[in-house]
Amino acid sequence: MNGSTSQILTTIGDGARLGDVITTGGNPHTVTNVRRVAGGRKVLEFADGNVYVLGPALLIQVMRTSRTRVRLVAGRDGLARVALS
Repeated sequence: MNGSTSQILTTIGDGARLGDVITTGGNPHTVTNVRRVAGGRKVLEFADGNVYVLGPALLIQVMRTSRTRVRLVAGRDGLARVALS
């Protein structure tokens, strides 16, 4: 079994990473590529082909999804336990 949780975070431009969803102009964009350029800026490429350049100290809000793997394991007493990883 797998699950995921999403959270809205405020980070600086330097903290943006792959998979983040950033809303610009009212439209959500999923980050598919991140590269660093001169001046500490980051170039974010989105799934829809748009590109955005962020300054290293610019505050942005991102939606970040973390995946949780759920598996059942047997306990010493023979009962099933849930393990998260």
